[in-house]
Order: sequence, then structure tokens, then C-alpha cells
Amino acid sequence: MAFCESCALSVAAVEDACPGCGLPLSDTDDGHQESVRCHGCQARPLPFSRVWPVLAYGGATTEAVLHLKHGRRRHLARPLGALLAPALAAAIDSGVDALCPVPLHPRRLRQRGFNQALELLRVAERLARRPAARPLVFSDGLRRIRDTPALGWESPASRRRIVAGAFAVHRPEWATGRRILLVDDVMTTGATLAECTRVLLKAGAADVQVMALARVA
Repeated sequence: MAFCESCALSVAAVEDACPGCGLPLSDTDDGHQESVRCHGCQARPLPFSRVWPVLAYGGATTEAVLHLKHGRRRHLARPLGALLAPALAAAIDSGVDALCPVPLHPRRLRQRGFNQALELLRVAERLARRPAARPLVFSDGLRRIRDTPALGWESPASRRRIVAGAFAVHRPEWATGRRILLVDDVMTTGATLAECTRVLLKAGAADVQVMALARVA
């Protein structure tokens, strides 16, 4: 179990979300079908083709993610990764054939000791295996080549400026023609995932979707 009974009361799955940004669709959006994009995505679409959000950021979900990332409680990747597994299985069934975690800069990786996105992905992939469709996991497919500061409460525009040019594809041939799923622990504005997506598409990826354990509303 990822959460005890009392903590689970504050954990909410993301439902009726816009497939373009992962935010809840409002009553003013044109229905809740899978193909519908919210007004924000219609006005300014993000570069990835789909978002798979799992939990709403807040309550016990936030505490668990922060304990994993900053409390060095690596064991939490097991129950939290298990929560990703059903969404990962659905993404694989949709045609995704390569999985890639959002990378940490080497300095931060040394400091933390592990990449939480990769730990979550490893657990989810193991639990979501499909006998006829085993996508490849490229643990170092992307590299963070610039050590960006924590984004914190930066505005969306500032976040885009900060992460611009911060990522590079390692051995671009692995991305060519593939349908890639990027996995991260938290999606806030989508700036980091969007920058990773642009780099992968430039390297020749056929399609990029993204998945986040927690989506900030």
C-alpha cells in the first residue's frame, strides 16, 4: 500500500483531464471525450501528443513525493511506482515503444543518490509488462546538460526560459522513429517535459507522450 487509510483520504486520482495538458476539464470545455483539448491547449498547445496524469498534487501525495525526492526515502518508489503501473500499461497498449525518465543533472544525481523518475519508471514497467509489447527503457536516453536551479514558484514563462537548452539526446539514433513516453514524478506547468519533448522530436522521435505521478492543478 502506498498510503495508510487516513492518508489515503487526501489522495485523489486525476479524472476527466485534458489529454493535452493533464489539467481537469472545466464545464466550459466541449465535453470530456478523449480527443477534447481544453481552451488553454487549443490556444497554446504543448509539444507532446498526450499527458497521462495519475494523481492530483496535494495532501499525502505531495508529502510522499517530497519524502522520496528530498528525504532520500528511496523505498517509497516501490509503492508510488505501483500507482503508475496501470497508466503505464495503458500507454504501452496505445502504441508507446520506448520509455524514458526525465533526467537529473549529474551534480544533483550525485547529491540525491538516485533519479526519482527512473526509480518510479522501473517499478511501474516491471508491474505493467506486456508479453507481446515490451517497450525499451532508455535510462540515459536524455541528459540534462545544464544544471538549472529549482523552479519553485517561477512563472510559466520564467520556467520555459530556465529549462531552454538544458537537455540533450544521448545517441540520437535510439529516438529515431520511436513513440516515446517521458516519465516524471511531478508535472507543474509542463515546461520541463515540453523542453524534453522538443529535443526528442528534433532528434527524430515519431511521437512523444508524457506521464506524471502527480499533476499540479
